[in-house]
Amino acid sequence: MTPRCFVDPAGWQNSVMWLNGDDSRHLTDVLRVGVGDPVVVSNGQGGSAEAVIIEITSRGVSVRILDRQYQSGDGVLLTLIQAVPKAQKMDWIIQKATEIGVWSILPVMTDRGIVKLEEERADKRTSRWQRIAVEAARQCRTTWIPKVEPVAPLGEILCRPLPLDVLLIGSLEPDARSLKACLAGVRARGVKSIGLMIGPEGDFSPREFELARKAGAIPVSYGSRVLRVETASLYGLCVLQYELNTLA
Repeated sequence: MTPRCFVDPAGWQNSVMWLNGDDSRHLTDVLRVGVGDPVVVSNGQGGSAEAVIIEITSRGVSVRILDRQYQSGDGVLLTLIQAVPKAQKMDWIIQKATEIGVWSILPVMTDRGIVKLEEERADKRTSRWQRIAVEAARQCRTTWIPKVEPVAPLGEILCRPLPLDVLLIGSLEPDARSLKACLAGVRARGVKSIGLMIGPEGDFSPREFELARKAGAIPVSYGSRVLRVETASLYGLCVLQYELNTLA
């Protein structure tokens, strides 16, 4: 199977490109490639190209582009707005959300969230999560890498003009609509982008639910079961992808 690598979108039109350090090290140290070997490169934004290795130096690996192609994204773009859970659960959520095909991921701090990140730690964590998304994209051989946004308080996120046609919030409240019923209306409207908000272990606070409603969020229920954070995230994304973007 031909190795796959990602390159900076800014240089996508160049005929010769240098691969980043991680990809170069993986190709030379793990896969033991040589000059003349084929690779597939992607810009993480739908662009893909067959290429051949032309140079291996201490600087890294350079490739010559042979044939460019473009893969359109899913019809409805999915955004996950995720309260940061404890331990390594967020790493797992980022990885699986990328495999499912989300467009972007917004990690948020919440009133009841256990994890509280200072700015420096938050920046490092965001960089780590973006690397996890790149690795997941490489593993599942997609040409799209979701953008992992910097960690921010949920209230700050909800005050922004989010580029979403529909915003859903997972809820245990009695007024929540079933996800199935809600998506029937979404399909009829022909939306192009949809966001899913998933709260922390202790759920969103009443203040946060009120902020979400003011931002136009629709409370949705998965049914009678109370799911763990990571299960709720992946279940919701899978349902959205299947209902809105399944290719027959």
